[in-house]
Amino acid sequence: MPKIPPGVGPRFPQVVVLVGCTGDLARRKLLPGLFHLSTVGFIPGCRLVGVSLDDLDADGFRRLARAALDEFSSRKITERDWESFSKSLDYVPLAAGAQAVKAAVQKAEQTFEGESRRLHYLSVPPNAALSAVRILGEAELVDRSRIVMEKPFGTDLASARSLNANLHDVF
Repeated sequence: MPKIPPGVGPRFPQVVVLVGCTGDLARRKLLPGLFHLSTVGFIPGCRLVGVSLDDLDADGFRRLARAALDEFSSRKITERDWESFSKSLDYVPLAAGAQAVKAAVQKAEQTFEGESRRLHYLSVPPNAALSAVRILGEAELVDRSRIVMEKPFGTDLASARSLNANLHDVF
């Protein structure tokens, strides 16, 4: 598989905080997609911190990710590629709180030389989005970051407007 040419891709190393990492969308699409981007060199050195309600540890999340790739990836998964990708994975149960999420992100950032960026991907239902945003705010993880939220964005126009206003309060 050809590698991405130098200069293509993110300018800074990335820490992806995937909230809802054990859900259906993450297993079917996001984890296989991130694995592919990683193996072709598009996101070199990217680190992934998974966050969800499930009571897992990092090894449990790695097993879940491997099972998701085995089931849903459209590409062959070599042991070499898996070994490299699995080293980039970490996990924090939501019950551990904002400071545990912050510690995991900081640990991931320490693996980079120089400046990095954060991408918060919220793969959660509308009723959980605001709680996830608040945790990121409490963890002080909004600097140098972007946020992606899955649709639907709210449950109706009023809740979408409220969510948008609350997002702007934090980000």
